Amino acid sequence: MLGAYTLGKKAAKFGYKRYGVPGAIASGGVALAGYLVVRRALKSSTSTDDVDSAIDASEVTSAVEEKGLGAVTDPETLDRAIDEEAVDSPIDMDDVQSSAESETDEVAGDSNAGEK
Repeated sequence: MLGAYTLGKKAAKFGYKRYGVPGAIASGGVALAGYLVVRRALKSSTSTDDVDSAIDASEVTSAVEEKGLGAVTDPETLDRAIDEEAVDSPIDMDDVQSSAESETDEVAGDSNAGEK
């Protein structure tokens, strides 16, 4: 599994190749935000602290690059990105989805706050 640093680096490299410096910043930031949203949602829905090994970061990155940050709230994306067997406690995917939606709203609200 990829770590958060590697994920951001790969997404930034992809964005730079396509759109230059602005693309690197946007791609890296959005992919990293999507990964962090899924990680926080999974942490809040399980009793374990180490959930990084259960998240397929490349799946999150590709979903975010294709559909934007809102893709992390899609049940199909969450099913593909989270390996339920890697987490010790049972996972309620509806709870993870709900947490991801609230985290996404929070992240989107924070990014829009500086634009006013």
